[in-house]
Amino acid sequence: MGRNLGPRIRRVVLSKEGLAHVERRGSADGSFELPFGRAELGEVLRSLVVWVERGEGRTTALAFDAPEDPDAVLAEKKLRFEPGTTLRGIVHAARGRRVRVAGSDGPIEGEVLGFEESTGGQGPRRWLLLRTGAGQIEVVDMASVRQIELADPALQGSLDVLVNRGRTSAGGDGRAVRVVLAGRVEDVRVLYVVPAAPFQLSYRLALAGAEARLFAFALVQNPLEEDLEDVELVLSSAQAAAASSDSYARADRQRDDETENATKLERTRRAHGQPATIRAAAPLGTLVALAGRAPERIDEADTMDTEQAAAELAAAAAAEPREWTAEGPVSIPRRGAAMVPVLATSVRVRKERIFREGAGPSPDLVLCFDNDTGVRLEEGRCAVYDEGRYVGESAIGAATRGAPVRVSFTKDPGVRCHRTSRKDTTFAGLAFEAGGLIEQRRVEERHVYCVRSDHSTAVDVVVEVPRKDGRTLTGEGITPIVETPRAMRFRVEVPPRGEAKMEVCEAWTETTRLAYESIEPGQIETWRASGRVDAAQLDILSELSRNVEEASRFEAERVRLDRDLVDIFTRHGKIAEQLAVLRDAGPEGALRARYVSELDAMQQRINPMEAEMRRLRDEADTRRRAAERALASLARSS
Repeated sequence: MGRNLGPRIRRVVLSKEGLAHVERRGSADGSFELPFGRAELGEVLRSLVVWVERGEGRTTALAFDAPEDPDAVLAEKKLRFEPGTTLRGIVHAARGRRVRVAGSDGPIEGEVLGFEESTGGQGPRRWLLLRTGAGQIEVVDMASVRQIELADPALQGSLDVLVNRGRTSAGGDGRAVRVVLAGRVEDVRVLYVVPAAPFQLSYRLALAGAEARLFAFALVQNPLEEDLEDVELVLSSAQAAAASSDSYARADRQRDDETENATKLERTRRAHGQPATIRAAAPLGTLVALAGRAPERIDEADTMDTEQAAAELAAAAAAEPREWTAEGPVSIPRRGAAMVPVLATSVRVRKERIFREGAGPSPDLVLCFDNDTGVRLEEGRCAVYDEGRYVGESAIGAATRGAPVRVSFTKDPGVRCHRTSRKDTTFAGLAFEAGGLIEQRRVEERHVYCVRSDHSTAVDVVVEVPRKDGRTLTGEGITPIVETPRAMRFRVEVPPRGEAKMEVCEAWTETTRLAYESIEPGQIETWRASGRVDAAQLDILSELSRNVEEASRFEAERVRLDRDLVDIFTRHGKIAEQLAVLRDAGPEGALRARYVSELDAMQQRINPMEAEMRRLRDEADTRRRAAERALASLARSS
């Protein structure tokens, strides 16, 4: 006889956060069980709630299988038996306990001594040994035994453990929660949450000219240990509010704000005619098998919204409902999966060819439509069919109601684009600062896009030109159709089996910092010839350059004299040491006289050299001060 599962499942809400909210309703006659996996039991016990909505019965307890390993518990109590040895094991566990045996010769009662087994020609024979009285042992042929009654209460408890844990062990990771219900009730409600795989949305676009049929399927998995039969399925992408242990202290403070926000949200929904739950269009048919997932092609460049538009869309998304409800009842086998149809509607579409740098010579084929489906589209992959033929797949991004949707699904091999560029650099001006001057150059890079088409009719191609920080883009004789901080798009009409060209100028400024002492007269004359620098500033710059050059020349000469003076002092010291040991007479006297003559000559050179060094230092200082005055003048004029 199967388990009594009580009221059937009526509603399941699957969320993208990996949870499934299960609602059971219906009548119940006595206690019933709810099957779960071992890993799910903790989540269930944290969320389970049961109440009697209508009827005289009442809930008395919620019992559940312990999350412990049943085999380990049986082994600990010496009740874990290998297959084929259960009878021997039970008898062994009952040694010394009183039992009552019902056999063909009538009932026999005694204390269990043991179990014997022998093998003969007619097969194995088994006997149960009982002590029936003082000094009396009864040998009972097990072939004649039909029932063994355990009279000892402790032995009865061991048998209960063996049955309960054995059932749990046989069920593998399965666990059960038993709702102990006294009496019969007409309506009992059971609510709980279990972990579940997040649902995914998958779309289909079937093109027929300017019209397209848009279908949405939800890829869902049944997370339960039982079949789902004709249940209401709700898919929610809203975030559930989770309360952690440290959040209770803030609960009272937040309750008023949450109530006020909920009231405002409800008013907004009523004002815009938004229902609390989005109900999908008519079902598309019976459930189909879960399809294998193909790699997604998500084209990030398709969304061309500005920051303001993104903020408006985010505000609109926050006010929209975040649920999809399958229109018809859904059935999914235990731990199975299915694709549930949730949307079928028509949209008006247009095709665009968009060429992007780095994406190959052929432009992307993009389907564009406004989300006038009446629902908020969630992100999901999309397969595209054109006139009944599969042409590619991509992804649909999240889109609020009324927002534009773009689906880039394949390439157009009949159109090819390429770009050539030419860069020109010209002097733009000078900026004067205390530490040096900044030379500015204007750089213009002209990009020529050539688009060729093999189609027999004229086609429009949208050329997307990326924008870089600090640079400007200007179309030569053409106006952009879309302009964002990241790119500009230009529309080019290409004649049948012909080509068209488009030119865009990208301009920016480059700078180089130059130290004043590194500026040469030739550079100044080049800047003067450009006519982009004030002549008075260039005159001051020339004066500054001359003064810097003269100061450097004077300083170099002073350094040279200082080096020569050091050599003289070194020679002077060595001669003085020699004079201290030379005698006045004889050959040493002659050498002494020569050294004295050299010392006099050195002394005569030292004084003029020191005077010249002072003069050179003063001249260099004068030139530096003049350069500083010129620099200050340039800084004031810039």
